[in-house]
Amino acid sequence: MRRSRQQKSRGHKTQSTGSGTGYQNDSSARLFMQHGIDINTNLGEGFGPFRIEGEDVILPFVTSANIACGAHAGDPVIMEEALEMVRYYGLSLGAHIGYPDLAGFGRREIRIPSNELRASILFQLGALTGMAKTFGFEITQVRPHGYLYRQLSNDQRIASIVAKAIAEFDQWLVLIGPASPTLLQAGERAGLRVALEAWVDRTYDNNGNLLPHTHSRAIIKNPNEILRQARNLIQKGQVIAVDGTPLPIDFQTLHMHAKIPNAAYIAEEIRKMIPYACCLTSEPFSVDQEESRFNSAFAIS
Repeated sequence: MRRSRQQKSRGHKTQSTGSGTGYQNDSSARLFMQHGIDINTNLGEGFGPFRIEGEDVILPFVTSANIACGAHAGDPVIMEEALEMVRYYGLSLGAHIGYPDLAGFGRREIRIPSNELRASILFQLGALTGMAKTFGFEITQVRPHGYLYRQLSNDQRIASIVAKAIAEFDQWLVLIGPASPTLLQAGERAGLRVALEAWVDRTYDNNGNLLPHTHSRAIIKNPNEILRQARNLIQKGQVIAVDGTPLPIDFQTLHMHAKIPNAAYIAEEIRKMIPYACCLTSEPFSVDQEESRFNSAFAIS
């Protein structure tokens, strides 16, 4: 069992990967990363005989992987196979949680009571934690899926339920979600760290929200355009919104998946763009240079 998460001081400084916007830098929930960018993907999003082929083709180029836990996708056999891949590639382990909606792959706009959503999240985290224990793993991050993920952008009640349930399970976990003040506020109230996420193959509106999957321009399918968006994110900290507006995105992790056209090639090219690709960590927070110097000065020899 992990130790209780230590409290950050209000003066703790954070560092932005991209150019970003003001609200992220002011939040104590925002994950501090000394340098670099995490690259995360999802695994095990099949069920029974229905498998997602080629999920492993981008694993050599990512740093974190989130395994579906049986709600929107996944079953015990697929979860165990995914854990084997995470161990083989040495990735940071995440839980990919969603609404209990196998038929709709977690993308349908469903409503369930707050206590049912909380219980479902705890159940999913418990399932993956139990199986990961046999591999000698602990979960590092949690990434919601589909409609639940989209709600984190602007639904304060849902964001709070998700953050509080995760913190109740393990306050050291990192919540991955859309770059949104709603998510950061929920994380701050729950005492949970948040890793803001950017997508390389999804389009944004001019408010920084992902276009829903039902939108005709939601997904970028041209490999050159995907690489262009990735380059803009990594080098400039921005995307071009669907209306042509340059949009700052503050993020610590990039999301990729194997359904991208020419996925292995694109993943390799994006990895080359990132000098310091790094895994997310379950450490409670990173120690800044001033604190390191203080500790060194009073170290017992």
